[in-house]
Amino acid sequence: MSHRVGRTRGVIVALGAVAAALALCGCESTQERSAQLQRTAKHDVLATEGVSVTKENPSVEVLQSTVVHSGESTAVVVALRNTSSHALENAPIELTVRDAHGAVLYQNNASGLEPSLTTVSLLEPGQETIWVDDQVQASGGTPASASALVGEAAQLSGTIPQMSVAGTHLASEAGAEATLSGTVENHSQTTQQNLVVYAVARRASKIVAAGRAVLPEVTAGTNSGTNVPFQIYFVGNPSGAQIQTSAPATTF
Repeated sequence: MSHRVGRTRGVIVALGAVAAALALCGCESTQERSAQLQRTAKHDVLATEGVSVTKENPSVEVLQSTVVHSGESTAVVVALRNTSSHALENAPIELTVRDAHGAVLYQNNASGLEPSLTTVSLLEPGQETIWVDDQVQASGGTPASASALVGEAAQLSGTIPQMSVAGTHLASEAGAEATLSGTVENHSQTTQQNLVVYAVARRASKIVAAGRAVLPEVTAGTNSGTNVPFQIYFVGNPSGAQIQTSAPATTF
């Protein structure tokens, strides 16, 4: 069976799942529910096939792509800006890492990667967003540069779920990776699934360390008073640097 046939069958299966789910919803089916199921199907197909951006999003500007390399670990930090007047969700991002001679060492287009390594969950209008891939498996050379392509994404309507990061504490031991601990609180009424907390360390405006943590679930509602703890393992050395954290919503 060719790869083309396999991809087509994957799309059919995913869209079939959407149709079945809509049928089960019966009279409770709404346009919003349908859109959510369609987004889920697209995520399933993307995870199966791998990301590939064939048309860049004209509303998303790639401001900077920075490689952080430490020992055997590599992370890439991408700064993005949504220049449109609408929030965008789950924009596909295709990453390429090269050595000093321009040879490709890594791309995030392999199948089976978790969605947070192939998509940007939220791009708010007019805002800069930081996205980190700390799972770069560069072999055969030393990473020197990275480039990113961002594809088309769905527009978001309504209130955007807001998270806050608090109580951050940097810990570093000799011979061990530096870690950043803290908590995340969900101020919305939408429980967040697979929420990603990003951390970037800058020293004299230069990015010197980066990392992320994925939280399986962050409970909805300010009434819950639930602060979910996280721990980020840095790639690079954040000692003496200013640390920026963010936790963009993943569930809308």
